[in-house]
Amino acid sequence: MAIYHFSGQLLSKVTKEGKPKSPLACAAYRSGEMLVDESTGDKFHYERSMQPITHILAPEHAPDWVHNREKLWNEVNKIEKNYNAQFAREFNVALPRELSEDEQEKLAIEYCKEAFVDKGMVADIAIHRDDVDNPHFHVMLTVRPFNENGTWGIKAKREYKFDSEGNHILKQNGKKDFVKVDTTDWNKKDTFNNWRKLWAEKANKYLNENEISQSITHLSNKERGLEKLPTIHEGFVARKMNENGKVSERIEYNKEVKKYNGIVSELDKYKQIKKEYQYQKKFSRKFSPSEKKKLSSIAKELKMFVDFDSISNRRNQLEKWNKSLTFSKDSQDKISKMNRINKENDLLNEALSILNVESNRFMKTHYPAFDVDCISDSVKFEIVDKTIYFGRVLDEDEIYKLEEDIERYTLIKQINGILFNRYSFVMNVDSQIDKISKFKSLIENKIGVSANSQPSVLKEAALKYPSDFKHLKNALSALDKLMESKEMIQELYDLELKKIYPDLPYGLGLEEKEFLLVGYEYYHQPINKETVSNLQRYSVDEQSEIIRILTSGSGNLIIHDKIKRKYPEFQIANPRYLLFFKDECLRNIHKLSREDVRLLKQIDPEKEAERDMNMSGFIQKINNSIDQKIGGFSEGHYDIDAQFEGRAFSEPASVLVGSLDQMLREFTSDRSYSSKKKFEEELKKKSKKKRKNIHRGGGHSL
Repeated sequence: MAIYHFSGQLLSKVTKEGKPKSPLACAAYRSGEMLVDESTGDKFHYERSMQPITHILAPEHAPDWVHNREKLWNEVNKIEKNYNAQFAREFNVALPRELSEDEQEKLAIEYCKEAFVDKGMVADIAIHRDDVDNPHFHVMLTVRPFNENGTWGIKAKREYKFDSEGNHILKQNGKKDFVKVDTTDWNKKDTFNNWRKLWAEKANKYLNENEISQSITHLSNKERGLEKLPTIHEGFVARKMNENGKVSERIEYNKEVKKYNGIVSELDKYKQIKKEYQYQKKFSRKFSPSEKKKLSSIAKELKMFVDFDSISNRRNQLEKWNKSLTFSKDSQDKISKMNRINKENDLLNEALSILNVESNRFMKTHYPAFDVDCISDSVKFEIVDKTIYFGRVLDEDEIYKLEEDIERYTLIKQINGILFNRYSFVMNVDSQIDKISKFKSLIENKIGVSANSQPSVLKEAALKYPSDFKHLKNALSALDKLMESKEMIQELYDLELKKIYPDLPYGLGLEEKEFLLVGYEYYHQPINKETVSNLQRYSVDEQSEIIRILTSGSGNLIIHDKIKRKYPEFQIANPRYLLFFKDECLRNIHKLSREDVRLLKQIDPEKEAERDMNMSGFIQKINNSIDQKIGGFSEGHYDIDAQFEGRAFSEPASVLVGSLDQMLREFTSDRSYSSKKKFEEELKKKSKKKRKNIHRGGGHSL
């Protein structure tokens, strides 16, 4: 049965993962030829079970060298200078199996000439028949036209903007404003759709001329009014996996689709499904025309589908982006990016506001007994989505479970964030608990409630001070999550430390546990005051290289990228890890160059601590001690010239040895457990007290 498959992509000099990609590698993979990239000297050759049939077609005014595949793509590589430039447009097209190989080849050539070459492109065609059940061809197309004299043309030109008086309109940075205008229509959606349509027409023409009573269409099932689901292109790799007894997701998906389509063909149930859908439409979103228009505009501006999940995800992305820019150098580019972040946040807030209004209308219509102001946005949106999905009002048990699931999912996301950046959490959790507790006390005093207040008092306060009462609920919720997170991290650390340090005494604080764990991660073995002076993680040359990278003055993202590529286990954002590194360098300081010694002092773990919102006194104390010893060495107190004259000298001792010795003595001595007791008392209170949600029943409780 003849099938329609026509997929396309733009090939760029960098992959989605940011890795470089050569046009010669792409052309070599499709053609089966060995090609050399002149810019790097790299050779590319990919052996295939069957050599592809290849052709290069070109417009009449193109230079002769385009017919040499290696020359063609090297010249493309030269003219597309930007590191991330698009160098080719590529299509993957399934050939009708019903045609002979000669007819398939003629069809591919005729189509490419009419669709692409006559438009001004050079077409590099490769027909693949590795899989007899999946004959297809790839065509790589130049994205830049040729001038009539055979030189490269331009892809786009600038059209400057002028005001009513004929003066240039300027951007915020003072430069002339303009719009980019393509010199061809190759990037237009209509052109792509015409190429798809033309392929169906050409293939059907060949099928008809060869008296084959089958045809293909470029239209989707939806456009043809069919209830069936479309299958996807399986490809050579998927079929090979299947032949070798391996599971291919593509083939398995097509099996399920065919099974489903068989049911639709044999049974007439889809009519009943349509009737049920009409009934369910009463449980549908009802946006006003102006709301629909605004959401559509926001979605187009943000280039994403707008719903609660996508808004939440995009907000998180913007927050990370904003943090990465905070510590970069001020520049016009930084200002432009910050403005973009602010603009997107405004659009997201506006979209969320519209979704909130619509969800409130939905809830008041279908759940009139609920107080929508007393349930979280995530719960409210989930109730609306589930109601629409099931086509009915949810019962109370379902809503209870839904709330529990959301709370659990939210907590898991938070814990995952903590584990990913646990040292930041350890440094901040106590100060954040203290800060929120003080805020909670202020609100309680203002509205006259406490943890022991009667439901009637709470209800009255909620009615009298609705905004403050909501802040109080949020503060309590935040405290709960922080306490739960702290408890979970405590348990996690205890389990890890029990395996690494079985004889460690009870009663360590989170920061102390974190210090011992980072020491283990740094040296890949347990640390103590006897062994730490003799341990070494990095060679002197590696230490020197890391020092130079960390103090290079490049932006944080560049420094992080360089370290991760060369030393993937180096925890550059962990201030404790940096302390261990500086201490190890201190013990090798006589082997480092004068410049390395000077730069070593510039490495500041305290800055990493500051970025995590709270400066750790422990980190500050040890780092100051290390810097003092580095300073003493540099000033000659340790006879810095001795290393260059071959004389012996006294080496600076490890700061961590003394600090670790003091820490271990403190671990084994009597300690004040007031904070631990307070923590345990809070947990007991929380476990004893069962909360009721404000939106259920008349009584209010915290």
